[in-house]
Amino acid sequence: MAANLKKIECEPECGFMVRSHDENEIVNLALSHVSNIHNMRSTPVEMRGKIEPA
Repeated sequence: MAANLKKIECEPECGFMVRSHDENEIVNLALSHVSNIHNMRSTPVEMRGKIEPA
């Protein structure tokens, strides 16, 4: 099961990272992070492109 674990990481200065087996959860948490913390906008498609194996 760990082989299916995926993640998105923010810039090292920020330190945000989310890991999950559920890509929708990763995308939703990452979108919330960039909006609330960095005051930036992104799309689910852009976030999916940033997902990588954990």
